[in-house]
Amino acid sequence: MLRVDLSSDQIDREGVLRASFVDERLGHRPEYVEAMDLTRFQHGGPARLLACEHCGALLRDERLAAHYETDVYDPALMSHLYPRYLRAFEEKKSQYEPLLRDRAEVLEVGSHLGAFLEAAENWGWHPIGLDIGKSTSSFAKLQGGSVKQVPVEDYSPKCRPQAIFIWNCFEQLDDPLATLKRSHPLLDRHGILVIRVPNADFYHRQRHELEAKRSRLALKLLGYNNLLGFPYLHGFGRATLEVMLRANRFEPLHSHSSSLLTPPYPQMSQRLRTEWHEARRLGERDVNNGPWIELVSRRI
Repeated sequence: MLRVDLSSDQIDREGVLRASFVDERLGHRPEYVEAMDLTRFQHGGPARLLACEHCGALLRDERLAAHYETDVYDPALMSHLYPRYLRAFEEKKSQYEPLLRDRAEVLEVGSHLGAFLEAAENWGWHPIGLDIGKSTSSFAKLQGGSVKQVPVEDYSPKCRPQAIFIWNCFEQLDDPLATLKRSHPLLDRHGILVIRVPNADFYHRQRHELEAKRSRLALKLLGYNNLLGFPYLHGFGRATLEVMLRANRFEPLHSHSSSLLTPPYPQMSQRLRTEWHEARRLGERDVNNGPWIELVSRRI
């Protein structure tokens, strides 16, 4: 059974708040291509947010479908942001490199600009990315990444990967359960699955603070983690995600809190840097329940 968690009006108000948050820090209203990943990333447009009464998972009750295949990115902006994404992934080396042997075959679902593919190569792995976006796939290939413009359901590898990484993509998939079901036979025996998603539980806690006008910090925590209006198709807390994984023959090993990989502003002023680092530090204080969740599991 689904119940209404947030009305369309409530989501719309948070969307307006998100736009003003970005405009103020950017110093102007972003142009169309400049707004990609800043304000123009909401899945399918405004819609009410539903919640499962059994598990608490969120679902955007939208009327418009998202079309990631045709999303247009500014090549200059992608080139500008790429080093930041690469640094963000390189910072995860100590957490993830020890999980796999040298020259491990790795698959990334939703490879975006290809920054993780480069980081994975630097760690000694052999990564392949899947991304249905024409603009992003073309850019990632120019960076030297091996990218196929197909969904994971249609992908048939020459050999089964030792790990599948789904960064910032699982919550936007039309059918995340289908992706879990497909990932199991794709993976090598005892292969690793890493999923990174926005934390629906964190969103609920902070928006209650924001709605009660008790915390200016809540605005920054939500704004700098792309959570205002919860612009994603699906929402999961850590416990809900673990139940889904176990139901699909994956054993959760460990999880930790994270933040948005990097604020996708074209220029990072001193104010932005200071606020971002503060929001990141405070958001990740709870090691298991911060703004974003990264959960590592093993194929059973």
